[in-house]
Amino acid sequence: MKIGIIGTGWVTELHLKALKEIEGAEVAAIAGRNEARAKKLAESWQANTYQTGLDMFQKESLDAAFILLPPHLHGDLEKACAEHVKGVLIEKPISQRLETARQINGYFNEAGTIVSVAYQNRYRQSVQRARELLSEDGNQGILARGWWTTQMPPPPWWRNFDQSGGQFSEQCTHLLDICRYTMGEVEEISAYATDGFMPEVENKTVDDAMVVNARFKSGALASFATGCFPLGGHPESPGGGIGLSLSSRKHRIALTGWGYEGTIHSGEEEREHVQSEENIFITQNKAFLNAVASGDRSGILSGYEDGLKTLAATLAANESARNQNGAPVKVTV
Repeated sequence: MKIGIIGTGWVTELHLKALKEIEGAEVAAIAGRNEARAKKLAESWQANTYQTGLDMFQKESLDAAFILLPPHLHGDLEKACAEHVKGVLIEKPISQRLETARQINGYFNEAGTIVSVAYQNRYRQSVQRARELLSEDGNQGILARGWWTTQMPPPPWWRNFDQSGGQFSEQCTHLLDICRYTMGEVEEISAYATDGFMPEVENKTVDDAMVVNARFKSGALASFATGCFPLGGHPESPGGGIGLSLSSRKHRIALTGWGYEGTIHSGEEEREHVQSEENIFITQNKAFLNAVASGDRSGILSGYEDGLKTLAATLAANESARNQNGAPVKVTV
């Protein structure tokens, strides 16, 4: 399986580490504007390096591509992937603009491209267990609470709202995606955002904090609190500043930390613990590569249209907070 990697950021290292553990995976080429960084990442694979993904596709014969880029750089690359490879794995969020994502979806549908969107937490045992429990008759999810309050990531593009879409769209997309995966589709969202608390951060146009309320088509509700500032955190989250609580009539499921370690409460004393995986990227990437090899997409837990639905919900929150003064916004794909 000859693979081309597009992007040289920190998440690329996580994917490369996982691919080393997957039999038959060969990284043949790495493309990135940071030429020195691309060459360093390519060393252990003896892979060719290119400045752009388009250059890579013109000179390499690849089976699959990984697009590991910031949200604002999507569009032309996906079109090229649809023309040159059988399968594409794309890091979330798939864009910062809904119209761009819709166009990309058209490229993939026309070409029949096998696509996996990297919502790796869907593959975790804790999330799978939550989905199983909340799918039981009479035990659907009723209420969710999520929080992601951590220090601001350092990349300049992340601090630019027009490039990243802000924290709820770029990071908290994981929380909302888990809610969609376990509780069903989001119908309506309202949100408030605030800034001005961190004037020392130069060239920052993302919000300092945001609160979001969501209503699902089932009638279930969710609330999220997000923030980028030192010592954010949440007192109920032993995993630090990231957590999600899913509640039904019979269970409360607590997912904590970046690894979404699970604790399932089924009564006053009864608890079930679900350990976090050491490297969930192995599970996710193996499922994708197996789909490319076999043509069977059933092992992919988030295709492009699924990623499009999560994107639409997060962008609805931005619309409510920035343009509608907190008024509810219908989620449309």
